[in-house]
Amino acid sequence: MDIFLIILMALSLAYLVYLVLRKFPRLTNVNVESLPETKTQRQKDQILKNRLERIWQEFFSKVKNYTAPTQDKFNDVFRQNYQKLKSIEKDLRRKSHEQMTSTVAKSQAVSDMLVEAKQLLNSEEYQKAEDLLLDALSVDENNTEAYKLLAEVYRDRKEYVQAKETLEYLLKLTQNEDAAVYYSLADIAKERGNLKQAEEDYLKSISLSNDNHFYFLSLAEVYLDLDEQAKALDTAQKALGLSPNNPKILDFLINLSIIMSDKELAWQYLNKLKEVNPENNKIADFTSTIDELD
Repeated sequence: MDIFLIILMALSLAYLVYLVLRKFPRLTNVNVESLPETKTQRQKDQILKNRLERIWQEFFSKVKNYTAPTQDKFNDVFRQNYQKLKSIEKDLRRKSHEQMTSTVAKSQAVSDMLVEAKQLLNSEEYQKAEDLLLDALSVDENNTEAYKLLAEVYRDRKEYVQAKETLEYLLKLTQNEDAAVYYSLADIAKERGNLKQAEEDYLKSISLSNDNHFYFLSLAEVYLDLDEQAKALDTAQKALGLSPNNPKILDFLINLSIIMSDKELAWQYLNKLKEVNPENNKIADFTSTIDELD
């Protein structure tokens, strides 16, 4: 029985390797001068991938009834060889990207990959998103959007060191003039508990873009965490000046006024919240808390 199993596995693996190698000429000679052909090639790649998976599944289904005593061993071999085939496929795909010559084709290919990567990121398929973004960077190594998305992938996976390194490299590409990159660095510093570094990076983001209320509110939150209430109030008020009807900013200012025991200021912002968001479910609690202030 073991000899039969080994023969079947060897024949199956040989056939799968043959299919992947047969794919190589098509990948290395992809005609990317027109978008429809590029999409057609990607569809062919997906069909081949699905076919490989089906072959493995069919083979596994036929053999498992005869190999119950060696099931675990077979599963290990299956996983190892399947991962090798996926690695070969990934390498071939990246080689095909590297051979693109048309600037228009490269731009369109990268654009498509970024759209797909965003969808994967939203569905929390982080490994697939990372692989696709690395593919995009193999085509356009200076694409800032790809680096931003890659840093977001690392942040969502709590891989803060990789996220920080990616953003710092991005700063070099943008000559330290991208407010959003500093904002992301500040968020990472805040999440890691480095509030002074977060303050510094938020201030840099504001210096490059002083009309973004998110930047001011985030900085105000850091000042509150640092127990610098006066700075927190001043910064949050600047945020409100940029977005006067923003419930989140008003919520922050009400809480801050309560912490500072400033009853008059708390009522002022609560009344504003009632105007812009009368259905807010925090209004009753805020009213009760403010009434109890001295």
